[in-house]
Amino acid sequence: MLKNLFVGIILSSLLVTACGSSDGESASEDDGPKYFEIINSDKSYTMDDVMAAGLKGVKEFKTDAVDKKTGEALTPGATEIVLGFFKGPSGPKDIEVRFYANHDDAVKMGQEPAESITEKPSNLVGNSSVTTLADAGVGMKGSTKYGGYAISGNVVILCERELQACLDFIELLP
Repeated sequence: MLKNLFVGIILSSLLVTACGSSDGESASEDDGPKYFEIINSDKSYTMDDVMAAGLKGVKEFKTDAVDKKTGEALTPGATEIVLGFFKGPSGPKDIEVRFYANHDDAVKMGQEPAESITEKPSNLVGNSSVTTLADAGVGMKGSTKYGGYAISGNVVILCERELQACLDFIELLP
């Protein structure tokens, strides 16, 4: 009897360990809804590509902005930052695009800043709106929140409300 209990406990812990693994590139920390994705490592986009995909009302922002409290760069390594809106299947959404020299730079230098201003889906309630870069300015921690982001090729794309807006936009990039 004790032996069967011991075997049951070991099998249960193995099952929990095996089922708890993730791919590390698109899972969220709290196992809630997915809010980011890293894809298309072989792609490289330009501003012309972003415009062709349908980004409208484009505003450019400084790439050398720093946190006023710490003096640290808010978007280290970014070569260009633009904000606009995109009319996707779920309606118009604010989209911020941060360009980097290549995919590795976008991941290494762009993911942490994107993560710091992305509101996890479990924290977004109902139809509440997020304050976007257009309202606050680049790197406004605490007030600038996006619902998802994607790193595709050499760009980090931050999207209002949800990851799906980023994926819909990426689908239209050449």
